Amino acid sequence: MVRRVDRQGVADHGHRITAAIACHVARAGGTAEQLTRLLLHPDHEGGRHAQIIELRSGQARARAYIERVWSNASAEVAATVTIGSRHGAHEDLVALRERIETTPWHGERGRTALRVLRAHLNFAETAGGRLHAASERQTAEEAGISRQTLRNAYEAVLKPGGWLRRLRVGHGAEGSTWYLGNGPSVALSSRVRTSQCPPTRPLGSGPPLRRQ
Repeated sequence: MVRRVDRQGVADHGHRITAAIACHVARAGGTAEQLTRLLLHPDHEGGRHAQIIELRSGQARARAYIERVWSNASAEVAATVTIGSRHGAHEDLVALRERIETTPWHGERGRTALRVLRAHLNFAETAGGRLHAASERQTAEEAGISRQTLRNAYEAVLKPGGWLRRLRVGHGAEGSTWYLGNGPSVALSSRVRTSQCPPTRPLGSGPPLRRQ
């Protein structure tokens, strides 16, 4: 019998693969229906997680799950930018910091969220891009707050606000993998292309889709 922790690990792994595929489809200009057909095709190994949901809970539940994954992937693609070099990454983070610093952060909750976001910006600048690693302990110390206050800021402000997305949960001494977003949806200029979506390779295995 598979232990619950093992089943959860398999499910998390399957979800990361599904999210990576959805991001690729969104970046390639695909649609939710195309993603659904791709994932639910019995010959597509990368869709195994969605196929298991369909088998256990029915097609309606599987389609609802894929719709949620698609919605997140589409939003991420719409809010991310191409980073072609380390210099470009630096400029992008400078612009993001300016956006963060000029955003109104109301009340104690908002000010705390700003401190957490600044901490993640510091980690991202060290990493050389929006994708970065940070543990709960590191971030709480950098922001000068408790871990519980940090968790509250993540769940109440930063994640739902589109400022931060956790791509992989860290274990032990290993920090979580995070991606800095642009906050509430904004219209990007026509010269900005979307490609720095959470990467497919680090998120799990499975047959990668051919790059465009």
